[in-house]
Amino acid sequence: MVFENILGQQRVKNFFEKALKSQRLSHAYLFVGDRGVGKEAMALELAKALFCEKSGACSAEPCPNCMRVSKLSYPDLHFIFPAPAIIKDKAKEKVNEAKRVQILESVAANPYLRAELWANPMISIDKIRELRRQSSYKSFEGRGRIAIIVDAERMSEEAANSVLKILEEPPEKMYLLMISSRPNLLLPTISSRCQIIKFEPLKATEIEQAIIENYNIEQEKSRLTSRLASGSYRRAVELLDDNIQEMQNQSLEFFRKSVQSEFTQILYVDELLKACQRDLKKVKDLLSLLLIWFRDALVFRETGESNQELLIYAEAFETLNNFTQKFPNADLQSAVIAIEESLEQMNRNVQINLILIVLLNKLRTFVRR
Repeated sequence: MVFENILGQQRVKNFFEKALKSQRLSHAYLFVGDRGVGKEAMALELAKALFCEKSGACSAEPCPNCMRVSKLSYPDLHFIFPAPAIIKDKAKEKVNEAKRVQILESVAANPYLRAELWANPMISIDKIRELRRQSSYKSFEGRGRIAIIVDAERMSEEAANSVLKILEEPPEKMYLLMISSRPNLLLPTISSRCQIIKFEPLKATEIEQAIIENYNIEQEKSRLTSRLASGSYRRAVELLDDNIQEMQNQSLEFFRKSVQSEFTQILYVDELLKACQRDLKKVKDLLSLLLIWFRDALVFRETGESNQELLIYAEAFETLNNFTQKFPNADLQSAVIAIEESLEQMNRNVQINLILIVLLNKLRTFVRR
């Protein structure tokens, strides 16, 4: 059955099933949504459906074409992702090429878990030029071409303008599937020329079922992990290797420091970054859990005890209750926004220590308000 390997996203599945049946696919789509919700997986499944020797009906025994798509070895499938530009230093370039291969292998193993091996890679103009060059030829297999561009917001300015030319004059029988978790960073002229497909966060029950089936963990941990994953299967898998209880305690400790003196906050931020070894992912994980905490506090204050099932930190019910009673006038909505803005600033490479100190001051103001 078409798209049976995709978690949730029934609306998106229905859309493409109808488009395939009526043979009315657009030449360009922009898949938008959070990381780990299935955008890349759907792009590859769509490629299988188009290239399948049995018109998408070979899921029980994949045909050779579907197998090659899964391995990213189909000649008319172009999978483009952010990576450092090719450099003249042979030793360093050999390392970079090994990482590029590792990323492709990770996608072939599980498109929800694409490896990310560089801090701030880009999609260079050379990659798009090569795509344009190949798209000017007839497809190798005669079934057309599919180009998948992941993290499309990371295209360089030159690469983005080159993609725009493809969108303005689309080659015959070529489908462009662009994927982005931050579509606001794309050129408006690119977004406007694509049919936008919105991917929703996955349901906690969908994530829980998937990690129980794929990983040998107890049900209680899978339940908590799926609720903390904020709708992302990728995030849930990453959390399986972490001590969630310790991470929760660290996020609450961050909040406690927000009501202390500025000098104490500065010392705390230095200690925190040393403990995290200035690992941006660890710091973002801490803030993400803190964000979940404040959202829960907001839900709790608005709905009360009768709706514990709405809470992600349901096991911390008493702590939430004590917090909302102690700070009944806290501006929780502003606190949520401040944490979201801090996470976005980290994506823009603003100094981490400055972000954290400013956030602590903001939280103190919002809570005391």
